[in-house]
Amino acid sequence: MSENDLTVSRIIKAPPSTVWKAWKEPVHFVKWWAPAPIVTICKKHEFHPGGAFDTVMRMEDGTEHGGEGCFLEVIENQRIVFTDALRGGWRPNESSFFSAIITLEEHPEGTKYTATALHKNDADRQKHADMGFLDGWGTCIEQLGRVAESL
Repeated sequence: MSENDLTVSRIIKAPPSTVWKAWKEPVHFVKWWAPAPIVTICKKHEFHPGGAFDTVMRMEDGTEHGGEGCFLEVIENQRIVFTDALRGGWRPNESSFFSAIITLEEHPEGTKYTATALHKNDADRQKHADMGFLDGWGTCIEQLGRVAESL
């Protein structure tokens, strides 16, 4: 881990295969990707290396924030790596903010889920921290846990 990374981890009371399903299938993914009451719209979710990852988060006031990225690595029930530096088909985006590594590890209570956001510099890491990374991503993992536990 680098000093420019932010990490959050939680135990999800469901097996890695069920957590994986909640990540892989857009019908489940949209239920947990953004902290409620933000609504996630999944435009593209091509869950394979080079696949497009394109979402819109609709805020309570109706404003929308898009995020287009690319899945770099997808290892079933174990690891997901994505970035906003690229979009689907490995095409470069205009700008980038972070890449993320998601790991799923078997745990006696279910799955140890760890999300790490990698930033190119301290300023971007601090901006992400100031945006509420720990609370926001932590909340999303808790929501993911509820979705996975219900499957």
